Amino acid sequence: MTKHIVYIVTTQTYGPIFIGHTSDLLFRMTQHRTGGARSAAMRIDRLVYTESYDCPFQARKRVKALKAASREWIDALISAKNPTWQSLMAAPIQDLCAA
Repeated sequence: MTKHIVYIVTTQTYGPIFIGHTSDLLFRMTQHRTGGARSAAMRIDRLVYTESYDCPFQARKRVKALKAASREWIDALISAKNPTWQSLMAAPIQDLCAA
């Protein structure tokens, strides 16, 4: 079964963020890092948060909710799971998809 990953990327701790979803996180992060994504212009390429869903509709609904949330709430969400805002791409991709 395909996992659908909701993710948040940033440039730095508490910097500009980009919220999206994908079924291929490695490919999507490659796009962010090499310029194939809209966020590439701002160099938003540090993966700091992920959630996994079985259904693409649930993932899209979550992205919409995150985009509507306040920035303070999103920062607290990221900090609760990743207090140092370190890039999660150092972790094995399987671990990220299971998160």
